Amino acid sequence: MSNRADNFTITNDKPRLLFLANARVVHAQRWIAYFRARSFPTRWLTFEDILPDVVAERLPRRFFHRAGSILLAVPRIKAVIREFKPQIVNALFIPDYGWAGALTGFSPLVISAWGSDVLLSPRKSWLHRKRISWTLGKADLLFADARVITERMVEIGADPTIIVTIPLGVEPELLNHPRKTPRTGAGCTVVTNRMFEPVYRHETFIEAAIRLQSSSVEFILIGRGSTRRALEDRVRQAGCDNHIHFRDFMTQHDLYDALANSDIYVSCSASDGTSVSLLEAMALGLYPIVTDLPANREWITDKINGRLFSVGDAEALARIITEVGNERDRWREIGERNKAIISERALWPENMAEVERAMLGLVR
Repeated sequence: MSNRADNFTITNDKPRLLFLANARVVHAQRWIAYFRARSFPTRWLTFEDILPDVVAERLPRRFFHRAGSILLAVPRIKAVIREFKPQIVNALFIPDYGWAGALTGFSPLVISAWGSDVLLSPRKSWLHRKRISWTLGKADLLFADARVITERMVEIGADPTIIVTIPLGVEPELLNHPRKTPRTGAGCTVVTNRMFEPVYRHETFIEAAIRLQSSSVEFILIGRGSTRRALEDRVRQAGCDNHIHFRDFMTQHDLYDALANSDIYVSCSASDGTSVSLLEAMALGLYPIVTDLPANREWITDKINGRLFSVGDAEALARIITEVGNERDRWREIGERNKAIISERALWPENMAEVERAMLGLVR
């Protein structure tokens, strides 16, 4: 398959959309696929290596430092704008693609923020904060996936009147995905499927699991990333290979099956917008245990439809897992409550239709 997005250009009355986004990020792939499925003429520019099934165009990376590559790529992006004549440029993630879009001077510019770009990046330095603030000021429309993201953008300098706060959501079919037959006895399966990167604090999950090695609880970690090897070493050193298991990156369908075959979902993240992983677990009826972060509190009320614990507190996580394991009679009730929340607030087609309406409002 060609890596050029021209294949998707369709002559119709829908505006041409130019996307600037990381081609290796699933959220970006889903976002752009939505508009292509809706027959919007599109092109997609990215700095990342392009997977075989992703249709995008690679921007040159000429410097080890990301900022240098972005600055040198602006003329190429401008050339694509002249050639393609988009009515809207949509950049996904503020510090790099949002900044690149802003540097072109194109309007209307739509920028989507998904978490660390406003929660973590501005804290790196005064320069990072200044760049993000300037970029937000150039946008005509901003998307945030959580209220905390909206609040943070406003603090940095964004115009609150141009922000649409809406989560990405999950596919409706997930609400009816088959679940495993409930296990009898005291045993249960606890799963996490966040990326193996420092911000997701998987060491907390591992330390909680080690504390429960004498229990009948199975712990599963799914994914890949830079911290995985160290975590595997820690599990071997603790002699816990028999109840802590690592699974490789899966297809979406296989991931849903793995989640559906579990009982409890855990996220130990130190920072988050609205986590699609959490929404998927809720849609599948798992019991969620997540860190006490503002974005998580938008979805989970402690002891009502899940549990919250402090970032890094492995002892509290182990205690909560034990408590949840002992209240098996509530699992079905919690699962149905969370499915209702997802059905009301977090269905992908409905939320993306709202995104589409907001974007069309810029040109109609």
